[in-house]
Amino acid sequence: MSVRIKTPNLDEIFEKWKQKAVRTDKKKMEKQFGTKGAVFSLDAVSAAEYVKDTMKEAAIYFAVKKSLGPAPKGKEENLVLAPKVSREQYYSFKGAGNINKENWKSNDMVPHYESIQAVPCKNCKGKGYMENKCKTCKGTGKIEETLTVLVGEEQKKEKKIFSYPCGACYGTGNRQEPCKECGGHKNMYKYEVLPVPFKTVITGVPILHSSAQTRYEKQIGDDLHKMIEDVEGIRFSDFKELESKVEPSLGYMNKNISKTVGAARSDYRTYEKDKDAQITSQIYLFPMIQMFCETKRGSKFEIYSLGSGNKFMIYSNF
Repeated sequence: MSVRIKTPNLDEIFEKWKQKAVRTDKKKMEKQFGTKGAVFSLDAVSAAEYVKDTMKEAAIYFAVKKSLGPAPKGKEENLVLAPKVSREQYYSFKGAGNINKENWKSNDMVPHYESIQAVPCKNCKGKGYMENKCKTCKGTGKIEETLTVLVGEEQKKEKKIFSYPCGACYGTGNRQEPCKECGGHKNMYKYEVLPVPFKTVITGVPILHSSAQTRYEKQIGDDLHKMIEDVEGIRFSDFKELESKVEPSLGYMNKNISKTVGAARSDYRTYEKDKDAQITSQIYLFPMIQMFCETKRGSKFEIYSLGSGNKFMIYSNF
């Protein structure tokens, strides 16, 4: 069985708005609704005269507790050449304590300065160079040349070997070339891209969907979060029940309300699956009345009521 909720009547809404508006800005009320030369009377300002049209709408609300907590776990590791280390932007959280996620302006995963580490090059085993057999002396470390020596009176030709240290390898037999892998720097350098150490903050988040799509969505959501007892709606424990009872509960239905129910349901399911969120209230369905008004001076404005005839809140762009 559905509970039918009684919507406030237009006179009640208009009366509540009038009292609030005159408290907020009496001069503006007098200017927009007064008659020149006559004493201004609030009683003369009536819904019958100044409300030009009304729409019946609806709003759906539920509350969520969300943990704004540590970023996803895990890490990435980057291995780079020594000159490339300085091309990265590093972050340090040493002694800084945990970070408030709401104030953080960068990515959730960042390169950590403290993680920079030298890794000996595997190619040259950390020497910075490769040793190859010297091509000039074929690895012997010396150059040998044959001298033709003329011996004695007969000047008999004799071949003599003359050897000297190879100048290309300094007599070692090996040539050292910079390692192509590490560019001669001996090491490669690795650093880690790690989560920012956020502190876990649990916040209450109001979720509001209204078919009137007023400019007050955020304000209404925040108000409901603080003053849910000051306004009356029908409560449901799940969307299946709500969907089957929207029209019988409100006594009316339109395309916008259908769309709103769909959007709220999809939002609800997202939060149900979110491991950082917890739905902390029942689902509330509120009737909304949207009144299109015009002052005596011809200024157009709107009044919105949210809630039942017993307890409702009003918003206006007057």
